[in-house]
Amino acid sequence: MCGLSCHGFRFGPTRSSLPNAMSFIIIIVLFVIAWVVLILPKQREVKRHNAFVESLSTGDEVMTGSGIYGTLVRIDDVTVVLQVAPGVELKVARRAIASRVVETGADAVSSADSSSNAHADDEGTEA
Repeated sequence: MCGLSCHGFRFGPTRSSLPNAMSFIIIIVLFVIAWVVLILPKQREVKRHNAFVESLSTGDEVMTGSGIYGTLVRIDDVTVVLQVAPGVELKVARRAIASRVVETGADAVSSADSSSNAHADDEGTEA
């Protein structure tokens, strides 16, 4: 019987096809690629969001991360107070503000149309 050594199995250290330095370089290159693809964009996003949160001011119309729309009434170091309806205020974390609400042209036109229609209806009932 020949055992395992006859069938091409070797026991002990084997020689690699790549030198150790080349393996180390490949690991470093993979780490750099992972850094550029995964970590760097997230760091940029965090910096952008921190700058946005610092630029908030009272009276801004904002949306929270959970989708609640409101107007900033009071801003503290860590929290903000949102007015979501007349007489209804919510205290939320300042970092929970996801974006500033900007009315587009279509929204402004539709709200102007609906207010002018309501005004025309009021005039029609008075006559």
